[in-house]
Amino acid sequence: MNELRDYQNKAIDDIRFHFRRGKKRILLVAPTGSGKTVIACEMMSKTKEKYGFNLFVAHRRELIMQTSRKLAEFKMPHGVLMAQKSPNTMASTQVASIQTFNARIDREDFIKPIATLIILDEAHRSISNSFKKLIEQYPNAFIVGLTATPIRADGKGLGGIYDELVECGSIRSLTNEGYLVKNRIVAPSIPDLQKIRIVAGDYDKGQLNKRMNTPKLVGDIVSHWVKYGENRPTVVFASSIAHSKYISNIFNHNGIPSGHIDGVMDEIERERQLQRLKNDEIKVLCNCMVLTEGWDEPKVSCVILARPTKSYGMYLQMIGRSLRPYPNKVDTLIIDHSGAVYEHGFPEDVPKWTLKPTSKKEKELKIIEKVEKQPLTCTQCHFVYKPVKDDSSCPNCSHQPTKKEKLLLVKQGRLVELPKIKPNSHDKENFYAQLTFYAKQKGFKEGWASWTFKKKYGHFPHSKRVFPVATGKDVIKFIQYCNIRNAKSKNMRELNV
Repeated sequence: MNELRDYQNKAIDDIRFHFRRGKKRILLVAPTGSGKTVIACEMMSKTKEKYGFNLFVAHRRELIMQTSRKLAEFKMPHGVLMAQKSPNTMASTQVASIQTFNARIDREDFIKPIATLIILDEAHRSISNSFKKLIEQYPNAFIVGLTATPIRADGKGLGGIYDELVECGSIRSLTNEGYLVKNRIVAPSIPDLQKIRIVAGDYDKGQLNKRMNTPKLVGDIVSHWVKYGENRPTVVFASSIAHSKYISNIFNHNGIPSGHIDGVMDEIERERQLQRLKNDEIKVLCNCMVLTEGWDEPKVSCVILARPTKSYGMYLQMIGRSLRPYPNKVDTLIIDHSGAVYEHGFPEDVPKWTLKPTSKKEKELKIIEKVEKQPLTCTQCHFVYKPVKDDSSCPNCSHQPTKKEKLLLVKQGRLVELPKIKPNSHDKENFYAQLTFYAKQKGFKEGWASWTFKKKYGHFPHSKRVFPVATGKDVIKFIQYCNIRNAKSKNMRELNV
């Protein structure tokens, strides 16, 4: 039997408190990685002990099978109501696909499960017609909705479905207690999204794909992973299936094992790609709208955000894929190519959740608050951080920004760029000295070091009379970065998908 953590026990106690007060529909908000499925199984176990009946409902196969496996750990017999699964109608606990339930509910031969307690996974979806249809079938049942993000892109609240909201820890508190790992964010580039129209609360998919799926932006994703990614197991969130395939192709072409999954490929191939990541056969797994929900791989310690979104919920879901702890995993790295951290803020700075819809005035206040708490991007290491009072230095490299530096600021949705500070002569001389050492070591031609120097600083070295210095990690990463860009420009046409 799984032993619950203190915050999980408290969440269950809070839910029962509201049940005793006559509130029958409770929304449980718990961060990704906090153990929502464990909480659900514990509640269903207690219901079964009192001779009650359970119905767990989800909208995706992965979520259903994940819950089924967890119930098996709790030694709870159960049935699975889903296509291609044999039913077990005698079990007092049923795990159901919302699509299968609604498809069969009007059939004469369908035996509707009895339910004392209904648990709805990914409950931010429960305002949809499919979930409403199921809820209407059980007017007397106790209902618990599970979600990490109790918001919708259209601003509609969940108060029409639920009576009370219970919070189960936060990203900040669970990180401080060691149940989630810390996150570091680098933002080496931000796409121009000014002219992309908004449809149903988010960026238009067609326009977004055209903007993001370009040779330069895809090449930057790969080269920046080489520069910052530290060879970590990585998941990429792309803006379309074509975009995801393109990114995977460029990674593979540059000698970095990569795979791709999407929602239309067959289940066997999708599972094979997930196993390849799990077994370290690939370093990078690219996807479009598949791994945002119901997927756990704790060893993942890097997320590349290549899909801009207006949805705060989706932003947290994507980052949440890498927050679970794993042996020797100190933190997770977020490489933001989407501008998401400027759009939504740091993952741990979550708002006070509510069941009420978001009004226009509340949205305006949030925009003002977001501008006032705007993150800074270090011009030296691209680390994204929140400056503290009287100290705006970068906590990653200790660099102290000046007004002349290229700081990325967001004000009323527009990016403002200020001139970048010039590197000093000592830095340039040291960089060139390391290049000459590398060139001699590799047997490169005499002019290679000078041309590589020019790629970084825009001009040839003023003096070539330097003593070679052993090549450091940062210089090697820059050389790899240049090699990838060269390969990308030579092979882009044949790799285009």
